[in-house]
Parts: sequence; structure tokens; C-alpha cells
Amino acid sequence: MIQHAQTISVELPNASKQDTHDGVSCFFTTTTFPSTPGVVEFIADDQSTILLAATGNIRAFIAERLGKDTESNPKANLAPNLTPITARIIAYPTGSGFESDWIVHQRARLVDATLYTKLNEQNRQWLMVFEKHTGTWRIEDTQRFQTSDEQIVIAPIRTKKAAQALGETLDDVFELCRYPKELAQAPHGTPCAYKEMGRCPGACDGSEPMDAYIARFTQATKAALSGIEQWKHHIRSQIQHASATLDFEHAQIAQRQLEQINKLPIDALEHARTRVGLCCVCITPAVRKGWAMVWIFGNQGLIPLAAVDEDAADLQSMIQRWQSPIGTTPAEFDQLALIARFWLSKPSRARRRRVTILDLREANWQQRIDQAIAQACVPVDSEHQGEEHTHIVR
Repeated sequence: MIQHAQTISVELPNASKQDTHDGVSCFFTTTTFPSTPGVVEFIADDQSTILLAATGNIRAFIAERLGKDTESNPKANLAPNLTPITARIIAYPTGSGFESDWIVHQRARLVDATLYTKLNEQNRQWLMVFEKHTGTWRIEDTQRFQTSDEQIVIAPIRTKKAAQALGETLDDVFELCRYPKELAQAPHGTPCAYKEMGRCPGACDGSEPMDAYIARFTQATKAALSGIEQWKHHIRSQIQHASATLDFEHAQIAQRQLEQINKLPIDALEHARTRVGLCCVCITPAVRKGWAMVWIFGNQGLIPLAAVDEDAADLQSMIQRWQSPIGTTPAEFDQLALIARFWLSKPSRARRRRVTILDLREANWQQRIDQAIAQACVPVDSEHQGEEHTHIVR
């Protein structure tokens, strides 16, 4: 079964701005709006946005901003009364903090560039960028990165420190150059201490042919593109094969490499792999209690597909019809950062209704989706009920 989301839009009558002691007409009542979580937007006569907010209680939030119920609710006295400048109020009921943040993010992109930039800064995630023609890597963030077909991108990575640790581990395991400026001058670069220690073949000064270095850099790139777990699986296979053939020297080298990889912060790098082909399904609680919202993130951005109950027939075929890899536009990287903030966060033990994000490139996503829907359908979400993020646009 499928249920579509609702949007509530109410015009404030002209009478609501006069003839009453608090500026709110008796003809207007906030009971039009539900006492549920969601996003609220106040619109002026010129159709500009006055206020954009995510709240745990739509009705109470609107009452506070319109100066109603000041006696029973002391918080209403602290908030500015927006009645004189408000022509319309739009409410978007939501089933999760994920959905609220997505609506605020999308609306901010349309109504306020400064707020949109601020939200992207809060959502910022990190990327590793590999340059095939130079044999070097660097770290970028989702907010400022501009990609091209020449670049290989690994994402998402939760912290800059984790991205740096991954890059340094690749340097150690594959003996890559630590000084790109010297490598760019090959074969006339100045060798560093790593060559003296025997930990770098020295492509910068011509001791190693550049073709050989690029081939090793390509191996390092492939290891990173496959993800940490796949990389470790490959190393373990090397250890087993070397041990079986009595190549104990190679087995020891591979074992040391595995120990280095095991030191990486897996919680921040768990989903870091190639951007190519990335398409995700997000499962969140829906507005209707006991239902789940299914989203897909692909080349059309993040799209809410449908709200479903645990008896969701033909859901997998619907997902496959919409499946398409993300592109390289700034807007897509902005949405990737928003999704990754939830994807890479550890769920609270107290939270029973959780957000699940599945990479459709993984072979077992079909088996995991039913469990994700069941978790999202549990009708409890106390954390979302109490949240409030207010953004005054003007």
C-alpha cells in the first residue's frame, strides 16, 4: 500500500492583522495544523520567506510565532510576533528528522542562498580525489569540490582526519610519493627521507620509471575504490595464498599491511568507496505511524518514492525502475553530504525508529530492505518529537 505526503497551506485573512488585542483574528485558529513534527514556513505578502524552521510540534510552534496562547505557554512571549508581516503559512508534516532536514535544505536552496550555504557547511563531508595523470591524491570537502571526468572520487568520509589517515595508509602500503611537488618535477625532483629509508623507490629523481610508479598508484587507487572491508578481504586472501605456498616473507609483508589497515577509523570510512555508480535507498519513518517512507538518491537527486507498510509489494521492482547513479553537479554533492550525515552517524540505543541507508551496489540490499522497513515502522520516535531548528530568513 502507498500513501502520499501532505502539505498544509493556510492564508492568513486580513482581519487577522487587526481588530484584536493580540493581532490574531478569532477567525483564524492554529488547530488547522497538526501537533506533529514537521517543517514550517512563514510567507510574506510579496511571497518571500520570513521564517523557515523544523519543529517537533507544528501547531505549538505556529502559535508561538503568532503570539497566541501566551498565558499557557511562556515561550510564546519570547518569540517575535510575526502576524503583522505574515500572509501565508505552509506546514510540511514529516515522519523523521531526516525528512525535516531534507525539506529545510530544499526550501533554503530556493529562498535563501546564505542559509543554504550555512546548511551545507553543517552537513559537510570529505572526499578523496585521485589524479590519474599525476599519480597523486588530495582531500576535498563536499561544499567546495568541483569534479571532472579526469578525477577519481572516493566518498563519503565523515572527517578530514579519517580521509588523511586513509591517504597515508595508501602511501605506506603501496610506497607512494609523499611530496607531490617533487613528483611533478620527475625525473629532476629532490628525493626525500623515505627513499633513504627504503620506503619509496624514488620516482621523483628518476630512480624509478614514472610508468612503474603510475602502475603502483593505480593499484592503490583500486584498493581504495573497493572500500575498506573489500581491501582487507583482498589482503587476507594474499596471506592465505602466501602461507599455502610457503612464501612466508610475502605473508609477513601482507600481515603488516593488514595491521596498518585495521588501525583506520572504520566508523568514518565504512561507506567510503568509488563515487561511480553510487545510488542509495533511504528508509525512514513516515508521517503515518506504523509506516515507512522510501527514498531513492540517484541522478535526479533525493526523491521520496512512497510511504509503505510492512506489506510493501513490488517495492524492489519500483526501486530498480528508479535506480540511476548520481552525477557530478554541486547540488548532488550537497545532497550526498546531507544523506551521509545520517549514513555515517551511529544510531542511539534509545532510538527505535531509525534511518537506514542502503547502497544499491551492494549485493545484499534486497535482503536488508525488509528489516529496514520493519524498524522504521515501529511507532516510537521520541527524539524527533522534541527537536527544533529555527532559521530566521529575514
